[in-house]
Amino acid sequence: MRIAIALLAVLPGLAAKSTPWVYSTDDTVPEDTIRITTLGSGTPDVRRHQVASSFLIEIGNGDKFLFDMGSGSYQNLLATGQYAIDKVFLSHLHSDHHADLASLYVNAMFGRKVPLEIWGPSSEKPELGLAASIEGLRQFLAWDTFARRRVDMIGRKDKGDTVIAHEFDYKIEKQVIYSRDGVNITATPVEHYTTGGPSALRVDWNSLSFVYSGDTHPTRTLNELAEGTDMLIQQIMGPLPAFDTLSFESQYLLNTSHFTPAQAGEIFNLTKPRLAVIHHATVNDASREALVSDVRDKYPKGGLVINEDLAVYDISKEGVRHRKRIVPERSWGFWHAESNWNSLEAGQQQFAALYK
Repeated sequence: MRIAIALLAVLPGLAAKSTPWVYSTDDTVPEDTIRITTLGSGTPDVRRHQVASSFLIEIGNGDKFLFDMGSGSYQNLLATGQYAIDKVFLSHLHSDHHADLASLYVNAMFGRKVPLEIWGPSSEKPELGLAASIEGLRQFLAWDTFARRRVDMIGRKDKGDTVIAHEFDYKIEKQVIYSRDGVNITATPVEHYTTGGPSALRVDWNSLSFVYSGDTHPTRTLNELAEGTDMLIQQIMGPLPAFDTLSFESQYLLNTSHFTPAQAGEIFNLTKPRLAVIHHATVNDASREALVSDVRDKYPKGGLVINEDLAVYDISKEGVRHRKRIVPERSWGFWHAESNWNSLEAGQQQFAALYK
């Protein structure tokens, strides 16, 4: 099991109440809290301990969502013990933000009994939007889903292995794309590369909120969406040692598609969230000091965290608490998580109960 790490940036007044870790199986989300678990904090070049962007959102009313599902993030979702998530919201359609949807979709056998619903943006052309992407996903996994339905040892009696696409118009600012049970999720357009579609997302519930920037460079629309939020998860492009060796075109593309650390400091200083989170940077011992220094030049005061895989943030009216989720290094996964099986018969009974 990993050593628990007590990570900084607990707001004043909460330090005495904070514990440095969250156990994956026995920590219930309080009724007055939004909990965010980082399943992936990195970039397309995934590493063993830092995979691509994804967040598990747990609301005190029992609702659960995923924001993005980037390359490698599915393993961390399973490690948290959450097997049956059925709602996903995508900021944009780069692979480091949605590649692991394939695993989530096809593994309905892990307990999902209702269709997988996915919200995401349109684009400049129909073939570039969410609906076309999800239709491609269906075709990509057509053999897989057909084969499982045909020879499933239990036999499906539900629609857990189907998927529904909810495509929203990316051009509409501050558009409420989801409103159920007191939870509102709002999308607004941002600018990333030169193709329309990228969006920032905001969750509001019980007078609590957080904003996820998605991938973008500084925009008015993000500033306005993040106004008054409790926590801002801000994407950056971290220090690149070889940046000066890139072509002019590559430098221009990077500079006009991502926040720099200093620009992240500027939006934190402008919006003043209760906790500011730097996200989407390759993190190592050499980069931490430079990242924090560049942000602090523009954001000298206020809670600040460099996001990492399995970081946990609890947002309540009392403040924002930051901890680390503990998961097994070698999880048994779903097949053993639902029961302490001591025989094949016990396992078969467990699965039969799941699919009644």
